[in-house]
Amino acid sequence: MSLWHAEIDQPKFVDGAKVTLLSDHRVVRVVTADTLSIETPTGHKFSGVVADRTGSDIRLILAEGQPISLEMVIDESIHPPTASKNVFSRQVWMAH
Repeated sequence: MSLWHAEIDQPKFVDGAKVTLLSDHRVVRVVTADTLSIETPTGHKFSGVVADRTGSDIRLILAEGQPISLEMVIDESIHPPTASKNVFSRQVWMAH
């Protein structure tokens, strides 16, 4: 079980919201039972636990019990992004 820092591009989860997980020192590999600490563009933070990870889909349960479905849209966990030298690994997930 790991704790991942994530950023969402919306103030809350809505269809199409993108969640980006970044790591500067290890490969991003989200699995069942991991916790996501998510920060909004306004600085608000909330968390969720991965209830299920199957293939490129995640079922996330937020702290208040709300279920969220996410689908992976970018996986640069094996091949690091070239735009930023400070990022070792990245995944982007979209709410649906």
